[in-house]
Amino acid sequence: MKDSRSTLSFAVAGLALLMGAGFFVGPALSSASDIPPADNADFRTAALSDDDPSAIITPADMYNRIYFLAHDGLRGRDTPSPGLEAAAGYLVSESRRMGLEPGVDGSFYQRWPYRLMGTDLENTSLFVRGPAGERAVSVGTDAAVRGGTDLTLDHPLMLVGGCNAVPEVGQMDGMVAVFCLPVEGPWTRQAQALANRQARFAEAAGAVATIHMLADGFPADQLGQMAEAMGRPFRMMGYDTPGPQIFMSRDVARLVDPSIPERILELDHGEMEETGSRLSGQMPLEIHDDAHPANVVALLRGSDPVLRDEFVVLSAHYDHVGVGEPVDGDSIRNGADDNASGTAALLEVARALTAMPEAPRRSVLFVWVAGEEKGLLGAEWFVDNSPFPTDQMVANINADMISGNTHADSLIVIGKEYSTLGALVDEVNARMDTGLITSDDIWPEQRFFFRSDQFHFMRKEIPALFFFTGLHECYHRPCDTIDFVDYEKASKIARLLTNSTIEIANADERPQWYPDRIAEVREMTSSR
Repeated sequence: MKDSRSTLSFAVAGLALLMGAGFFVGPALSSASDIPPADNADFRTAALSDDDPSAIITPADMYNRIYFLAHDGLRGRDTPSPGLEAAAGYLVSESRRMGLEPGVDGSFYQRWPYRLMGTDLENTSLFVRGPAGERAVSVGTDAAVRGGTDLTLDHPLMLVGGCNAVPEVGQMDGMVAVFCLPVEGPWTRQAQALANRQARFAEAAGAVATIHMLADGFPADQLGQMAEAMGRPFRMMGYDTPGPQIFMSRDVARLVDPSIPERILELDHGEMEETGSRLSGQMPLEIHDDAHPANVVALLRGSDPVLRDEFVVLSAHYDHVGVGEPVDGDSIRNGADDNASGTAALLEVARALTAMPEAPRRSVLFVWVAGEEKGLLGAEWFVDNSPFPTDQMVANINADMISGNTHADSLIVIGKEYSTLGALVDEVNARMDTGLITSDDIWPEQRFFFRSDQFHFMRKEIPALFFFTGLHECYHRPCDTIDFVDYEKASKIARLLTNSTIEIANADERPQWYPDRIAEVREMTSSR
C-alpha cells in the first residue's frame, strides 16, 4: 500500500470516526467466497459440534476486521495519532454493538498521559562555579542536556563513587549528584540506560539534578551529536517529569575545580563527597503536546453469582509504528499482523461469547492497549491503574501477531511450561481438531514471554500466556498488509482463544503457576 492521501484513505478514516460516534459500517467482504484465494484454504470444521460457540468465527470475519484496521487511512496507528483514535473508535463501537459493558467508570476509554516534552533550550543557561572561578556551560560544546525543572538552580555538587551506586533516600537533599559515566564513544543504548539509572538513583536520594561526567576520551563531535539528539522533544508516560540531566565534559569541571575528575574516581562504590563547587542557572522543561491515548476496556459480565467477580483477561495491542522512511515508495507501516490480527481476534472472541445463550461463569475482560510499540506503555498503565482488582484476575492471554505463517500450521503458545494454562490450551486444541500445532516456545533464548503486554500482568503474578506466530520479514515494514496475513490461520487461532477462554472462565479452580517457575517470573518482573 502506498503512502498517498487518496480519497479511499480519507473515507476509511472517516468511517472509523463515524464508528466511534456510534455508527456501524458494513465489512469490507461479506463472505468467505469474496476473499482472494489463499494457499492454506483447508479449514476443517466437520469435527466441531453444532453448539461450539467459536463456530461463528470465519476467515471472512478476520479478513474484514484486519482489512479495516490495517488500511492506509489509519496510517499505521502510531501512538498517539488520529489513526489510533479512529481504531479506538471502531473498537468502542463494536464493543457497544455486541452488548459489552464499558470497563472504566462508565466508559470504554481508559486514557493515559503521554506528553511530548523537552528542555527549553532557548531559556536554558547553566553555570558551574568552583575554587578556580565560574564557567558558563555551553550546550553542544561543553555538555548535552535532557529534562528540566521550573526551579532556579543554585546547589552544591556532591560526588558519588561508583557508576552504579545507589544513595540512600534523603541522602542528597538539595544537592546536584555527580556520577562518572565511563563512555569513550560512540554513544550507545547501554550508556543511556546507565545514565538513566544514575538519574533515578539521584532523584530517589533527593537530588535536584544529575551531572554525568563523561570520560576524557569522549569525542567532541559525539558530544555535539548527543546535544542535538537530546534537544529533541520526547514522550513520557505519566505526569512525572524528568529532572535535569547534564552530560558534561570533564574539561569544564577541571576549569572550575581541577580536582573533581580525579576525586570522583578515587571514591569507593557508594561513597559520597561534597565539593566546594556549585551548579546554578535555569533549565526549564517545555510541554509541547499533552496527549492522552486510550486503552479500550470492555466487560462481559459472568453468569455465576460468585465467580462473576473474577476475571479472565484477554489483551492485544491495537497500535503500530505509524509512518516511516519509504520502502519501494511505501512509507505506511500498516501493521496487519502486528497487531491488527490480535486486535481482530479479541473482537471475534467477544462476538462469539456475547452470542452464547448464557455467558461463561467468570467475567471476561477485553483490553485493547495502545503504546505497546513504545515500550508496553498501555499495558503498564492499565495494570497499575486497573478499574478491577488485579488479584481477582485469574488469567491473561495476550494475542500479538497471530496471522503469520512463517511456521506453517503452528501457534506458538509462549509460557506453556509456566502454568496450568499451557495444558488447558493443548487440551482445548486437541478437542477442537483445528489443524493447528500448539507449539512450545521455539525461541527460548529470545525471552519473548517477558517482551509483550502479558509482562505487566505477570508483574501482578497473574498466570499468563502469549499467543504468537513469530517474527517475519515484514515485521515493522510496509509489507505487513492484509495481503501478507494468513486470515485462515488467524480465524483458527481466534476460535481456539474463544474456547480456551470459556474453559478458563467455567472451571471450578483458577489456573496456577507451577512452583518451579513462579520464582523466575518474580525475578524477571521485579525491576518494573
